[in-house]
Amino acid sequence: MIRRAVAVWNGGPASGEGSVSTSSGVINNVLYSFGSGTGNEPCTSPSEMLAAAVASCISVMIAREMAKAGLKDKFVRTESELTLEENKDQWDITGIQLNVIATVPEIHATKFRHIAETAKAKCPVSRTLKVPIKMTVKEELEMKLVAR
Repeated sequence: MIRRAVAVWNGGPASGEGSVSTSSGVINNVLYSFGSGTGNEPCTSPSEMLAAAVASCISVMIAREMAKAGLKDKFVRTESELTLEENKDQWDITGIQLNVIATVPEIHATKFRHIAETAKAKCPVSRTLKVPIKMTVKEELEMKLVAR
């Protein structure tokens, strides 16, 4: 499987801007800049797109691992917080914090934590990155009502 993206940059590194598109067309001429990673510009940045890639990969891998374990999820929500720091005239991604919330049957809460760790280990995006990735997991338990 091959995925493609095209990024075009115009102008200098600090004041320029670019656009990025993917072969699927879902991302199509989306504006990006370097500054959007550190400010509030109405566009995205490479680091923000990477945070989105990690979050979406973890969510789908958790859903996949849950299905393999015979568990049905109602939803999986992953927040990804990427830390970008300037060190000696270069920018470094120094870590990623993932916060995962999923609805799981009450009897499988412990099993879900193992599934989430397995999914993190299998996520091709997070495995590619050479930065510390921490993850917190919270279950929204689905309790079954017992009829009397």
